[in-house]
Formats: sequence, C-alpha cells, structure tokens
Amino acid sequence: MAIKPLNKITLYGPEDDKTRVLKELQTLGCMHLIPLSEPTSGDSRAFMQPAQAKEALAWLERCPRQRRQVHDKQSQCIDTIVDKVLANKGAARAKSDERDKLEERIREVRPWGEFSLPDLSDLSDQRLWFYVIPNGEMNTLSAVELPWDIIHQDHKRSYVIVIAEQEPEEGLLPVPRSRIGKKSLSALEQQLEEAEHALEDLHAERESLSRWRYLLGQSLAARHDQAELYHAGHTAQDEDQFFLVQGWVPVSDQQAVEAFAANNGIAAIIQPPEDEDTPPTQLDNPQSTGGGADALSFFQLPSYRAWDPGNAVFYSFSLFFAMIMSDALYCGVFALILFSLRGKTRSTETGKRLLNMGLFMSGLGIVWGVLVGSYFGVAPAQGSFLASVAVFDLHHYDSMMKLSISIGVAHLLVANLATFWVNRSRLYALAPAGWTLLISGGLAFWLSYMGDLPRSWQQHLAPAMMIIGAALVFLFTSTRPIRKFTDVILRIFDGLLALFNVTGAFGDVLSYMRLFALGLSGASLAMTFNNLAAEAMHTTPVFGVLSAGLILLLGHVLNFSLCLMSGVVHGMRLNVIEFCNWGLSEEGYPFKTFSKKED
Repeated sequence: MAIKPLNKITLYGPEDDKTRVLKELQTLGCMHLIPLSEPTSGDSRAFMQPAQAKEALAWLERCPRQRRQVHDKQSQCIDTIVDKVLANKGAARAKSDERDKLEERIREVRPWGEFSLPDLSDLSDQRLWFYVIPNGEMNTLSAVELPWDIIHQDHKRSYVIVIAEQEPEEGLLPVPRSRIGKKSLSALEQQLEEAEHALEDLHAERESLSRWRYLLGQSLAARHDQAELYHAGHTAQDEDQFFLVQGWVPVSDQQAVEAFAANNGIAAIIQPPEDEDTPPTQLDNPQSTGGGADALSFFQLPSYRAWDPGNAVFYSFSLFFAMIMSDALYCGVFALILFSLRGKTRSTETGKRLLNMGLFMSGLGIVWGVLVGSYFGVAPAQGSFLASVAVFDLHHYDSMMKLSISIGVAHLLVANLATFWVNRSRLYALAPAGWTLLISGGLAFWLSYMGDLPRSWQQHLAPAMMIIGAALVFLFTSTRPIRKFTDVILRIFDGLLALFNVTGAFGDVLSYMRLFALGLSGASLAMTFNNLAAEAMHTTPVFGVLSAGLILLLGHVLNFSLCLMSGVVHGMRLNVIEFCNWGLSEEGYPFKTFSKKED
C-alpha cells in the first residue's frame, strides 16, 4: 500500500474542439483537473443540484424492500417519477403523524373507558371536566364543593370527573384538566385502524416506486456530470484560438492519456511534480489491508510527499483493539456481528476493506483473549489447555505496564523511521533518526533500571543513545537556511524548541498505558457481573436463577458495548494523535477524478 506517483499533464488544442475533448476526457476518467482560471459568469443552473430528485432517491433507497430495477431510460419521465415519489413521501409522513397522534389520544382516553359525551341540553347546560390526580393528592378534593366522582383508579392515579357549568378555577384542583376530546374510544380506535391500512397502502406504493431508483440515480449522475463538465470548461485557460487543460494523472495511466491526446490531435506536455507543486494524494488501497487507510482518512489524509501509514494503522489499530477488548468471546461475538452484516458492507469497495479489517481485528482479539485467558470474564480452570496457553496476566501490573509502554515506543519508532526514510535524501532525515535514538534509549534506560536489561544499558549504552539522539534533534530539526548571523541564532532557538518536545514524547508514550488500563477495566467489570450473578443465583431457587440470567445478559451487553466503543475510539486515537503527530507533518487533499458518473 502506497501513495500513487503522479505526473502533471498539460493538454493544448484548438478552441473549437474544447467541448468535445473535455467530454471525451471525462469519459476517459483518470485525470485530476487543475483550475487555470476563475470560473466566468455563465449558466449557474449547471451547478444546481436537483434537490427534489435527491430527496426522492433518498426516500426510495431507505425503502426496506426493493423491486427489480427498470433500466430503460426512455420508459418513464423522470419528473413524473419524482412527483409521485415525493407525493408518496408527504402522504406517508402525514399519515404516520396522524397515527401517532391517534395512538397518544387513545392512551389518554382508554383509562376513562368507552363513553360518548351527552348533549348540553341533556345535562341542563352542565359540562363534564376530566382530571387525572395522583392518589397522594386526592385528599385535596374534600374542599371542592362541585360534584365529582372517581371513574377509574390505579396504584398511582385517580381519574376524576367534575360536573360544572364553567371550567373550575385554576388552583381549585391540584392538576390541570385533561383534554380528551369529544370522540369516543371506539371511534378513535376505528380511525387508528383506518390510518394503519392507509399507511400500509402507502408503504406498498413506495415499494412499487422503488423500481425507479436506478433511473433516478442516473438522472442525478447525468446532472453531476454536466456540472463537472461546465466547471472544467470554465476553469480551463483560453488563449486566442486555443485552449489549455492541466491536471494530475497517475503514472500508471499516463499511456492512456498520451493515446487520448494522439487520437484527438492535441498536444500533451508531461512533467514530474516540481518542488513548488502540491499534488493531490491518491492511495493504492488493496482489499486485504486497505481498511487501515480508509479508517485513517476519516481524520487525516497524508500529503503527496509523505508516506502512506495505512498498513501500520491496519495492524496497530487491530492490536490496540484486541488489547482493549481483552476477551476472546467478546471478540468472537463482534466477529459474528460483522459476519452477519457482510452482505451490506460488501456493497462498496470501502465496505469490503473495512469488513476485512474488522474481521482481522476480531481474529487478533480472539488470539489475545486466549493469551490473557478471559472468556466473558471467566478464567479457564487450572491445569486445562486454555490455562496453559494464557501467558499474560492482566492483573500483573508491572509486566502489563512494561508491555504497553514498549508497544507505544515501538509505534512511535515506526512513525519516526518512516519519516526518516521518506526524507533520506535531506539532512532533515537525521532529526527523526535522532528521535528514534532518544526514545528507544529512554525505554532501554527504564527497562535496565527495572532489571529487565543488563546494568550496562543504564550506565553506558542508553545514555549514549539519548545524548546522540538529542544532538541530532537539536542540529537538524530546523531547515532554516543560514545566510547571516541572525539565522544561526534562530537555528539554535529552533533546535532548543525541538528539544523541549521531549516532554511531549514522554506524554505520548505514557498515553499507551490506556491499552492496559482499559483492558483491565473491561475484564474486571466482566468478573464483577459474573460474581453478582453467582450471588443472585443462590438467593432463591427460581427467582435467583432469573435474576442471575438477567444480570449476566444486561451486564455483559453493557460491558461489551463499552469495550467495543473504547477499542474503536482509543485505538484510533493512538493512531491519529500520537502516531500521526510523529509520522505525518502535513495533511494532503484527495485526488478527485474528472470522470462520468452516469452509466
């Protein structure tokens, strides 16, 4: 996995062929255009997105059941389809709102029972006023002189009707009156039944309309292609009777563009990127490990002249996720969830890469869970095979702390070594080499102090590594050219400022302690739920078993969710903040292909 090398290509041809050449270049679909001029005032409608068509397409795409697609573009008018879909959407939402209001009204009326309000003449112009009063406040009705009666009562509330010609004054009763309307319970339930039938008909109509989803998508793609073509034409440079188009092309597609230029009778100038150029970044993501670059691209894209950390992120993120989960069965459940969703995730290339990454994370998590001996928080029995392969103990704080910090140092060393390799032709490369020596020397000094390395490392080798590394950082971090004496002073200041970053390195290394802390907390919480369930099981023969099962189910679901969230958030945080801070100095922008979206 790497960043694809690009070349700058300039196409030069007669003005009369400009539109045709741009259309065919769009069909070729391998060039990232460079604007050579500001867009001139023209038909701005070319940039307008058909919002109604997008809304209609989104409504059909969310339909749970899809019909067989119609591919004949002449079979139906797109505007007619859009009108039908939007009418269906509006009617479905209105009917759904009506159903929700009816359900709420029925919940309010049901405790009062089935009744119809009599005419005022039958009650001598008296009216019925309805109140839902908490049982604890029923004693306040003793002061009410108006006639009232309890119609229904449960363990919390009493449903009271007060008879009066005018609404009782505010404050006479402890609660405001309930507005239950004039319609009876049976009438409301009949309306609800009719609304449900109407909503089912609208859902069936939506499912029927879903057969036009492909044509709506093609219509939007055609409009997008028109907007892109308009923008390309108005940002190209016009000179007398000729036009000029410039862009970036992957080296692997260079021959295709050369053949395109020859077939269309236009001139093509090919140049490698110059120092002042800022080419876009196009990653070469394989399906096996490309998920690392896809996950990182949500937060940061490396610049063209940097290196692609996708492979490193793929493996390091998977390892961090496994250590934070620290349970073989939790990771097995996660793998089953991903496997059950494979049909949806495989619909796109990005989804396939992320699915492969998720399955690899789960597999590595299962292996790590076996090595730490945790299965839903239960340790294997002593003397068993699973106990014999559990070589790590999460509760041995010293060893787990050393392991976490060593992994953190190794992670930062990979970032610095990659930066060194990318800049190997410049003196600046000695700065990341210095950080490599400084950080690794600090780790060796600490491990020697803790007794894991010979004393010679603490006394001689580690200090020498740290001194040499600090010198390289001080001398070669700054790339400021020296033209006068003040530049020497500024370079010294830059070197001292770079050395102050040793505190940041120390903090970044300690950040990897979260791998041990989060893994231990998840395992401890799982054990706690298991102990609570065991205690509940021995309380009563039947209720204790039910309580234990409920504690296990809810407890492990909660703990699994927390571990999963921690594994994703903190695993990616260590890659985005700590790792990229040392490995990527600049952020790039994506390669956007000038290509047709319509089939």
